[in-house]
Amino acid sequence: SSSRPSGRPWGSGPSRTRRALFGPKVAPLIQAASLTLALLLFLAACGPKGSYENVGPEELYEALAAGALVVDVRTPGEFAQGHVPGAINLPVEEVARWADRIPKDRPVYLYCRSGNRSRKAAEYLARKGYTNLYNVEGGVLAIARAGYPLVR
Repeated sequence: SSSRPSGRPWGSGPSRTRRALFGPKVAPLIQAASLTLALLLFLAACGPKGSYENVGPEELYEALAAGALVVDVRTPGEFAQGHVPGAINLPVEEVARWADRIPKDRPVYLYCRSGNRSRKAAEYLARKGYTNLYNVEGGVLAIARAGYPLVR
């Protein structure tokens, strides 16, 4: 039998040991599983630190009654046209400026006209470590459709 430049015969070494222990068909599966696990751990470490949950208008108004912080991320002009009672107006375009003023120990509900801008604000805050976040799906449009009151 011929040998490799290392002086060891072909088929020896760690891969031969795995094949000997687990059989020739199992060793590649173990290697693939190890690579998959390493990739998942890497992605988890790089992923967002916090999280948010999508909710509907009913959950928003229940939370409002319980004292949750409600943030309208639309423009001041949109806010003036009608907003959730007790909501504060912090436009999403300025989220980097106001993000650190949002409490992390209290539920925060975010909404906009349709749910897109508030989702972007929720994603931004989640990356900053916020976990008590709620995005109102459908925004003011869904709130009005459900018959909940808006302040003008």
